[in-house]
Amino acid sequence: MAESFAAVRRALRNLSLAMTVLAVVITLISGPDGLDVLSPLRTPLMLASMVGWVAYFGVRSVLSARSQGRGPRETRTVEGPAEELVQKATALSITLQPDHEPGGTAEGLYEEAERLYDSHQYPAAAEKYGAAAEARASLPAYLNWGAALINCSDFSQAEEVTSLGLQMATRMKRKDFRAACLANLAVARNRLGRIDSAEKTCEEALELFRMVGDSHGQADVTLTLGNVHAHRGEYEKAESAYKSALQRFQAVGNDVGQANSRGNMGNLAMHQEQLPQALAHHRAALKLHEQVANPLGRANALANIGNVRFRMGRPKEARQSYDAALEIYRQIEVPLGEASVLGNLGNVLFKSGEHDEALQTYERTIEIHRHIGNVLGHANTLTNLGSLLMRMERRAEALEALHEARRLFESAQAKTRGATAAAALIERLEGADKANGDD
Repeated sequence: MAESFAAVRRALRNLSLAMTVLAVVITLISGPDGLDVLSPLRTPLMLASMVGWVAYFGVRSVLSARSQGRGPRETRTVEGPAEELVQKATALSITLQPDHEPGGTAEGLYEEAERLYDSHQYPAAAEKYGAAAEARASLPAYLNWGAALINCSDFSQAEEVTSLGLQMATRMKRKDFRAACLANLAVARNRLGRIDSAEKTCEEALELFRMVGDSHGQADVTLTLGNVHAHRGEYEKAESAYKSALQRFQAVGNDVGQANSRGNMGNLAMHQEQLPQALAHHRAALKLHEQVANPLGRANALANIGNVRFRMGRPKEARQSYDAALEIYRQIEVPLGEASVLGNLGNVLFKSGEHDEALQTYERTIEIHRHIGNVLGHANTLTNLGSLLMRMERRAEALEALHEARRLFESAQAKTRGATAAAALIERLEGADKANGDD
């Protein structure tokens, strides 16, 4: 609906501009020595131009007034990385910003960025949003720039850009944009391994979304809060948050939100070895993502189905799911998804006895996680690498990888199965070394 309003506003603006220019041209060429035949057109064109501009500013004023009552008119929910959701400004919102310049450079760059984002070209969209923000700083440009960076897996820069948007929203006393910026900051900080900070940011965002009456935003942040609890190993709290988010998404009819809630519930069920239940959740998520033609969500669901099939002892089927997900991630340039799938393919190769290939795959996975700053993904892959190096009887290298994994888990205060596995493997290796030394 907001996009339709924006299209009407643009049409009125362009028509009014055209009539104004035509009226001026006719005035110039139909002077004392000009073309008198055109003079009768001058007055109707000037009147039509005035009516067009009155309509344009009238529509803009009405939409602006309506938008002040409820945040979701200018912000909305879109797909994020790995069963997460991020906040994004609507196409309408850029026209409602103070000192907006219709038809200016900033608006043109922003509209181009919107087209790129909608076609899932996240790196190119991030570049254009950044250019739009530099041409004329605005809340929509900063919010969407940060959202695109999150989907590019550039979490550090996303945090920096979104913080600038948060500062602007605070100065302008815009609670809706403050809430949206905080929601995205929570996603980025959780990925960067700053779990305590992510939780506090979630709580602040939830309070603001409640104040502006945005049920969608509350559901989004509740989902992120569930991921925070899961990273701490607080699985009962995580499950409660996921169920609460799912109920909210069902109430407001948000299919993407429902799909991501299902995906997170499926991941949690897999960690608890409830594999049939996990597979059912992920298949339901895949169906919803396919219904709304969401390629990023579809790739996430396929990767998760691969994880469950691998846990069920069906490596061939798992690999088929991973290959399908990997193709999508590479096509839309989502490094986090690519790294996650590569890490899981490494596990398949490890279990199949293809150790050299598994080693190369883990090393590539670590390279990507390190580059994008995904602390927990980096730590989990190091743990798997340590286990593989143990199997290859490269004990010193295994210990080095496992100690680095433990350091990363501890820095993030994570209490996941990966953290427990890293500690257990270190104890096993060092215990064996001590026994051999005693002998």
